[in-house]
Amino acid sequence: MNNFKIGNLRVDRESPAIIIAEAAVEHLGNLHAAKRMADAALECGADVIKYQMHLPEHEMLKGRIKFWGGSLDEILENYNLSVEGHKELIQYCETIGIQYLCTPFCPEAVKILDDLGVVGFKTGSGELTNFPLMEEISKTGKPVIVSSGMSTEDEIENTVNFLKQRDVDFAITHCTSIYPSPYSAINLRYIKTLQEKFKVHSGHSDHTPTMWTAIGAVSYGAKIIEKHFTLSKSLKGPDFEVSLEPNDFKTMVKAIRAVEAATGTGKKEILKDEKVVREWAHHSIVTIKNVEKGDVFSFENLSVKRPGDGLPSSMLPKILGKIAVKDVHVDKQLTLEDVF
Repeated sequence: MNNFKIGNLRVDRESPAIIIAEAAVEHLGNLHAAKRMADAALECGADVIKYQMHLPEHEMLKGRIKFWGGSLDEILENYNLSVEGHKELIQYCETIGIQYLCTPFCPEAVKILDDLGVVGFKTGSGELTNFPLMEEISKTGKPVIVSSGMSTEDEIENTVNFLKQRDVDFAITHCTSIYPSPYSAINLRYIKTLQEKFKVHSGHSDHTPTMWTAIGAVSYGAKIIEKHFTLSKSLKGPDFEVSLEPNDFKTMVKAIRAVEAATGTGKKEILKDEKVVREWAHHSIVTIKNVEKGDVFSFENLSVKRPGDGLPSSMLPKILGKIAVKDVHVDKQLTLEDVF
């Protein structure tokens, strides 16, 4: 499995997960709000703040996709930032020290973002099979994080092969494209399946209304965590139902880092600081009756008691049935000299 790098952020077996605050268009087209989101994401501990670039005339047929708030193309047009706005955001994020990313939804947006000097791309699940867009990304020579919601495994495989044939550096995020997603639909185990089947680093793009599955994804090997982010759900942005406000996002980041620290090596060992506890908490073999020379050791005259600084209790099965070679008083830790 190749290592993955986007900007100064690396993904390998030992690296912490890249945490992406998905701002999407929760700024509602306001550049000042978009900058405030970058500030807040940085304060929360996110590695990346990710926005979206929509060019509706290139993305969809006009007026064909209807929502309660109107046509999708009209909604996105109202919430869109200008190209100059994105340029200013890139510079702002660099100044404050958080990585800017943006999702393009058409090849034209890829070209614009590439010209703006982005370090890479993050595609939405709807673009998994958008091969004109993927082809344009491949031409840039820049890395991409690919979401895989609402797709078949064959579709994922086709895109993986497409990108590998073009030597694109990429990672895949597992995703459930339901807004909001019920926990029963998340299927965190598929994160490992992606790694094993396609030999790529994988992550999790979360659309539940809470932080819990994003945290749990790390224990399944997710190396990229993307979670929707909003300054306030009261703004009622397009993705507010699946977004976290800053306080919850900050808690999520802390929890992810705690889970990563607790993951360990997968090997069982007695830790240095455990040995002090082990000495008094474990048990030693002791007599519970007076034992005379020639008596047979059994559960009638032996048991185990703390502390564990004598013959370990694990040896009891080997002692049972042996003959005492000397007298041993009651409530004494047994020694090998008493038995052999």
